[in-house]
Order: sequence, then C-alpha cells, then structure tokens
Amino acid sequence: MLIQRARELAAAATVIGPRMLPCRCGAPRHVHRGAKRSGGHAPTACGRYRRDPADLLRERAQAGTGRSLGQDLAEYDRARRRSRRVPRPKGHWSIGASDTTSCRRAIWYRENPPPGYTPAPTDRRAATAGILIHDSVAARRRALYPWRLYEQRVTLPGLDRPSRYDEYDPITGILYDFKTAGDWQWSQVGEKGPAEEVWDQAQLYALALVLAGELVREVRIIYFERKSGADEEFARPYDENAARRALARLTAIATALDLGTELPRDRSGPSNDPICRRYCPARIHCWNMQEAASAGRSPESYTLIEDRADIEWALADYDRHRAAKSDADKQQSIAKTLLQGVPYGTYGEYEYVRTGGRLKDPEPDLTARVRQLEAFWDNPPGERPSLHELDYPTKRVQTASRAEVRRVRAAKRGSKSA
Repeated sequence: MLIQRARELAAAATVIGPRMLPCRCGAPRHVHRGAKRSGGHAPTACGRYRRDPADLLRERAQAGTGRSLGQDLAEYDRARRRSRRVPRPKGHWSIGASDTTSCRRAIWYRENPPPGYTPAPTDRRAATAGILIHDSVAARRRALYPWRLYEQRVTLPGLDRPSRYDEYDPITGILYDFKTAGDWQWSQVGEKGPAEEVWDQAQLYALALVLAGELVREVRIIYFERKSGADEEFARPYDENAARRALARLTAIATALDLGTELPRDRSGPSNDPICRRYCPARIHCWNMQEAASAGRSPESYTLIEDRADIEWALADYDRHRAAKSDADKQQSIAKTLLQGVPYGTYGEYEYVRTGGRLKDPEPDLTARVRQLEAFWDNPPGERPSLHELDYPTKRVQTASRAEVRRVRAAKRGSKSA
C-alpha cells in the first residue's frame, strides 16, 4: 500500500520531503543559504529568503477549508485581544469599571498570579456570540443616531485602566450599557432585574463622563436574549453617591494589591456556580480542584473545611437551610390550596397560568423494541437482520399540564425603572 502511494505521488510530480516554498525572487527556499534559510541567492540577486505572498495566501486558503466557524471566531477573538494588550509598568493594576461584576479572588489571580499558577481553559463561545451581537447592534445604532458617542474611553480617579462605555447621548444626557444573556441570565433578569453590580458599572461610566464635564441625567441597561432576540430595557437616574461607593470598592481592591493582600472569594465554587465552573480561568488553582478529586472531596469542602470546628459549622448551616426549606414547602402547600379554583390571569406583579404539556426528549421504547424483534422471530436464522442493523425505537412522552405562579418580568412591572 505504501509503495503504491509513493508511486502515485511520483507520477503526480509531488515533491516528497521538505517543501520548496518559493521566495519573492522566484527561487525555491532550499537554495537560499545561511542560518534558518535567511541567506541570499546570487543568481537572482536576492539578499535573503522572503516568503512569496502568493504562496502564503495559498497556504492560508488551504488551512481555512478545514476550520470551523467556531474556530475562526475564537482565533479572531484571540488576535484582537493580543493587539489590544498594552504592557503596564510594575505596580500598576489593570482594574476598570467592568470589574464591579468580577470576583475579587479572580482579579487577584489575574493581576498578581501566585507561583505555579496556570490559567485553566474557559468557555468563550457565549462571550464570542455576545461580541458579535454587540458589534452588530452598535453598527445599526450608529446609523440611526449618528450624534451619539460609541465605545469611548473614559478614566476614573484611582483606577489604572481606562474604561469604555457602550453608548452616550450628549443631547439627552442618557448613558446606555448593553448586555447579552443566555437562558439562565435572562431568567434572573426577568425575576430581579439587573444585579446591583451591573448598575454600579453603568453608574461608574456616568461618573467618568460627569468628571470629564459631560451631562448625564440617566443610565439605561439594555438586555438582549441571544436565543430569541428579545430585549428589555431598565433605567435609573444617575446616582453620584452610588457611583462613588462603587469606585471606592474598586480602589480598595487596587490598594490591597499594592499591599500584597490576598483577596477573598466572592462566588460559591465550581460545584454550584456556573461562572466558576465554566468561565473562571483561576478555578483549578483557586479551589484546589485536582487535590480535591484525589482526596474524594468536593473542591469547596477541600478548600474551606479544615478542622472539626469547620465541619460543625457546615453541619449547622445545612440543618438551618433544611429547616427553612421544610417550612417554606409547608407554606407553599397552604398557599397552593388557597389558589384552587381561582381564575387564571395576571394579578398585580404575578401571573397565575396553566401550562400546556410539552414533549420530552426522545427516549428508548422498550415495548416497541420487543414488537420489532417479534416480527422477525419466525424467520430462519439466516434471514434475520443483525441487531445493529435495526434502529432502536424511541418515544416522546407528553408531560401533564399544571398550574403555575410566575412573577411578571421585572422590565414590565410598573415603569421601566427597576
């Protein structure tokens, strides 16, 4: 087989061995002399080997045929991050307004990594989709509102990194901040509205504009659901006191870094928190995940529980929440009885609805499998199909409808303000 393949390559005049990549002068690579083929080529008066742009383009075209869309987006994102990376002097920290939503321990790992720390891979797909949506939204709004300012850098006193807001209207004095959301985040926003940390970030952008002499009357946060394309807008008046409190927290982080203080964790850990589990590059080192797996414990238990007193505290905390859950279940059952026979509809901030049954995902159908095999039972052994040739039958079960109590989404309660 190998000999035959070699003959085919020879017949096709394909070079076996180092590729003869052409230089700009037209001579192949191997005729250039010097270290790393950097020497000259006398017949063409070429000073050194320079790769032919046409050959480079051909190679890139061939490589591009085997890459997926996700790989292309990830590579573009990496190249953009590299191009925007600016070396900072020693003792300067890259802390900006967006860090209001970051875990303080994650900031500590990012800015002052301990010896032996290696960032863990993170899932960047949702972030990449968010960037695509954000860029598309910004381009369309630029066309609609050309007087507004977009993606402008602003500085905040005490922070080393300039911040960048999404959109600002200098005529109306409104600052806009855009967020994209997946299923879980969209559900949280519908229940509670934007988190206070998200409001703090927008208020900090507004403070930076005010300090620069601009007028800001209101900040608005617009959420865009990636799956459905739905959007919801929330608004608050500009609050200088809230902005300065947020700025004080960020400058406190920078001061702690100056002093070499280890910052605390703000999240519950990779076992229960999807942000820790999927998006934090410090999770393995921060929560001792490898050591915990070897010890047969959860990362949170291995990291936080050190002695008998810690175990007693964890048991008491578990028992307290178990009692609270039991009491809540009893109260919910009483309330459910009160709602029996109540007409479905919207009542203030709540909706009382009857959900229709839905089809579950396909699952193996054992009964249909038995009937399938019985159909071939009387056939002679030589005429029976092999098991791997028969598709295993599946079924989809319809769930029963039931009454549900839901809160009206936060963006629709009263006005747009949250």
